[in-house]
Amino acid sequence: MTDTITTWPAHTLEPIPVPLPRLGLCGPCGQEVRLRVNGLLYAHPCYDDTPGLPTAVLRPTFARWLHAQSKRRDDYTNRLTLLAGRLFRGCTRARQLDPGDMEWATAEELHGRMHLAQLALTGSDLRSPQAGERCDWMCRDIAEADAVYQQLLAAADLAGTYEKPGPIVRVTRDDLGWVMGDYTDLESCTSNHFRAEDGRPACTAKAVWKVVEDHGMHLTLTFWCDADLPDEHKPQATPAPHRDSNAA
Repeated sequence: MTDTITTWPAHTLEPIPVPLPRLGLCGPCGQEVRLRVNGLLYAHPCYDDTPGLPTAVLRPTFARWLHAQSKRRDDYTNRLTLLAGRLFRGCTRARQLDPGDMEWATAEELHGRMHLAQLALTGSDLRSPQAGERCDWMCRDIAEADAVYQQLLAAADLAGTYEKPGPIVRVTRDDLGWVMGDYTDLESCTSNHFRAEDGRPACTAKAVWKVVEDHGMHLTLTFWCDADLPDEHKPQATPAPHRDSNAA
């Protein structure tokens, strides 16, 4: 008799979620770090070797919760971990991703980007074309994970716990430019919106800077050329850590 996955002793049909993460922002290095019970940051790789209070306590977004879920090692028995691992764990030679690398914060944004990628790849947003269905198993797993996340969020007491000093801003540079969300072309400079209003000619330079503003439960993205990158973003601008501009 051939055994199936449902006959394995360790198999479960019930998702096993991790609790909502308690994260704080480290001022010196800008990393999102777990918080101790006393509210201090856990030790982490940072040029300030005496981590203390965070500069902000971060809301547990869907992306941050899935990142915490990816730390489990029960992929074969827990669909939540399998989904989280696909999103945040690459191969053993790749840098491990964190929520700051993602251009989505909610399940809705993640689902939408998956269909945009499918549209760019095949010319159709059907992820299950053989069955003629728009969504496939991964879409359903995202919906299931979001339902679990919403239950955890409803049961959590977040009132008065999370500061909101303003959006967390991440600025990265890629000399190759940044691919549009629908994968059809490179992003143009955001300054074109303001140039059109002012009657100025459009910017033709390559938009090599990406500015991600994390507002807690949603992200905003803008793209800028060297000349038009706003001054407030220049001090923290760093090269993109996740793409090799010299790759063929």
